[in-house]
Amino acid sequence: MELDFGTVLNLLEKEKLLYLATTNKIYPDNSAVCFAYDQDLHLYFGSYSDTLKCRNLAENPHVAVCSGTLQIHGITRLIPYGSEAYKYKREIYDRRFPQYASVFERINNELYEITPLVIWRYNPSLGEMNRDELILEPGYYNSIAPYKFHIYEQR
Repeated sequence: MELDFGTVLNLLEKEKLLYLATTNKIYPDNSAVCFAYDQDLHLYFGSYSDTLKCRNLAENPHVAVCSGTLQIHGITRLIPYGSEAYKYKREIYDRRFPQYASVFERINNELYEITPLVIWRYNPSLGEMNRDELILEPGYYNSIAPYKFHIYEQR
């Protein structure tokens, strides 16, 4: 079943944490981070650049994210500190988490943006293992050959 922007925005609003999976082709990492989002479904989080997840992102920007019933594949980028983009995206983050505003003034605490490529919502109401999907980058989606529900025979 197709998933739409409005449904995804409503689900994101209910969550404060996302679980971010990264790898540098050797070391995986999975981290819980507070996140904000915009109307284009871009996700924002802060982290110190010397953490394993950020060192992984420097080598491989592809991520997998879970938040609530959403599963997201995306590409992450560091927003350059002090740039116009940084100021705008920080406002989005700071509105959601004003208590963390001062943390961004520490050296190495950076703002990252995740641009989603595909979003799935786990939706068991339509049957075992059903995932609704919102495909934002068809080329990426086709390249990963995602799981499609089908009925398995009994052993």
